[in-house]
Amino acid sequence: MTRILVTGASGLLGLNFALQQCARHEITGVVNSQALRNPPFKVRSADLSQPGSGAALLEDERPEILLHCAAVANLETAEKNPALAQRVNADLPGELAEASHRLGVRMVHLSTDAVFDGLKGPYTENDPPNPLSAYARSKRAGELAVAAANSRAIIARVNFYGWSLTGRRSLAEFFFNNLSAGKTANGWTDVFFCPLEVNTLGDLLLQMAQEGLEGLYHVVSPESLS
Repeated sequence: MTRILVTGASGLLGLNFALQQCARHEITGVVNSQALRNPPFKVRSADLSQPGSGAALLEDERPEILLHCAAVANLETAEKNPALAQRVNADLPGELAEASHRLGVRMVHLSTDAVFDGLKGPYTENDPPNPLSAYARSKRAGELAVAAANSRAIIARVNFYGWSLTGRRSLAEFFFNNLSAGKTANGWTDVFFCPLEVNTLGDLLLQMAQEGLEGLYHVVSPESLS
């Protein structure tokens, strides 16, 4: 049984991962403002936007694996408060990477396909990023901070779908909710994604950490859709 610390444990990936793995591993989920009702795993509350909070949490918990999902993921929030996005999406990952390197913790850092501008595609790990939004720029800065502080960390660029705690976190839920209510849901014909089902993604990330992979990976579906 592996000790795994999951930040962003009320989010789409963090919660699904914790629920799926808690029967097989010792899971501690870290939440901030979104409370969880009687989850089948240990929960800690922490405001990771505060400098030093991430390192202190790792020092206290001493997990074997850190799955870092916490982020300012709302595009509007990131645009209105770029300093917060920089702190949570860039400074915090760097802080966690330094602490995980020092403590011997296997770190899996979640990034995004939004670091690309979408003008080329399909993208590989060797393609240069060109982030266009405040959110994307902060996530790219987070990648660089993690790589600089911990060369053994996994940086996973992902795109995924599934059911969230609120039922309003993923693109799939947007379409489901609108269509179920008889509303029109407009999509795109010229934007392509390679999403994975959230539990499949969680299994892959854990396997990557257990097998000792290091560096940058695109952890996505082999097929694209619009």
